[in-house]
Amino acid sequence: MRTIEVHGKEHATAHDALVELNFSGDLAISIAGRYFTVEESEYRRLQREGIQPTTWHHHEATGRIISVPGRH
Repeated sequence: MRTIEVHGKEHATAHDALVELNFSGDLAISIAGRYFTVEESEYRRLQREGIQPTTWHHHEATGRIISVPGRH
């Protein structure tokens, strides 16, 4: 088992993480079923370590939450 340390704020749901983005401008990601808002630099650090988090976005035209799957 691998331990992944994420420097960001954890949220209960993807929706909660996206709501947080309204205030921060960071990224909403998920790793192993946990949701976070992180700064761009933290997202890049995770990628350098070989972790490809799922990213979450609000689709303005439809009002839906969409995910871009990652590998982790």
